[in-house]
Amino acid sequence: MSTKAAGKPLLLWIDLSCDQVAEQCIEQFAAQCRIVRADGLDSLADAAVQTHADMLCLQFDRPDDHGLHLLLEIKRRFAALPITMLTLQHSEELAVWAFRAGVWDYLVLPLSSAERLRYLKALHALHELRLQPAGPAPRQRLARVERLPECVRLNRGAEARQPLHAALAHIDSHFRERIEEREMAELCRMSVVRFSRLFKQSCGIGFQEYVMGKRMQAAEDLLLNSDTPIAGIAGKVGFKDPSYFARAFRQHFGHSPSSCRQARQQADHLPPAIERASAAAAPPG
Repeated sequence: MSTKAAGKPLLLWIDLSCDQVAEQCIEQFAAQCRIVRADGLDSLADAAVQTHADMLCLQFDRPDDHGLHLLLEIKRRFAALPITMLTLQHSEELAVWAFRAGVWDYLVLPLSSAERLRYLKALHALHELRLQPAGPAPRQRLARVERLPECVRLNRGAEARQPLHAALAHIDSHFRERIEEREMAELCRMSVVRFSRLFKQSCGIGFQEYVMGKRMQAAEDLLLNSDTPIAGIAGKVGFKDPSYFARAFRQHFGHSPSSCRQARQQADHLPPAIERASAAAAPPG
């Protein structure tokens, strides 16, 4: 690599923040880059500086009409100069607008260490690429993206559940009945081993624990919102033995069904003074 290519990228920096706090951000790049402060369009009109600059950095705290129109005007006059927008106030709408306006990168302040290193790596690669002599051979393409967005990882769970859709729908409708894992595997056209492994990977718990959780949620709802006897609730959620239901309920919630019912009854029988206060505070109608 030549001495010239080994040099630092040159950044032109325009501070459009209301409090003129660019120095705090510039410090994060000063060791790896050469930085020239610019005041506006007049500074950028210096052809010598513009020719050697690798990047124009526009720093905002709260972007306004003046600053964003300036970005558009700079992009119109100096189309070959890449622009990085740095902003404290961020929104999805602002980011979409910035990329549609043609910015090279969009950074949200304060920068994380990982985001700063990603940007510097791409910036140095751009600097070396711009120093390559023009010729018939195509230039090396600049790779700026290393990882997929976090939202893609978060969507994997929904995608992983797709093959289990038939089983999950069946459980939602029939959890009060006896459900065999083998039958659900057949419904999804899988072996029991594969079904069990995929179910735990996508739902975070095993098949039997999932079904039991559905039954416990239904039981708690009946205890809190109905006068059905506990033995009757056990039958309604798929338990033939009320004693087994009581043990399973305690294991799941950490307290007994009768304690759950008592808590509701205590809330229903407020002292008269509290009842009057509650009625007075209630909105009319």
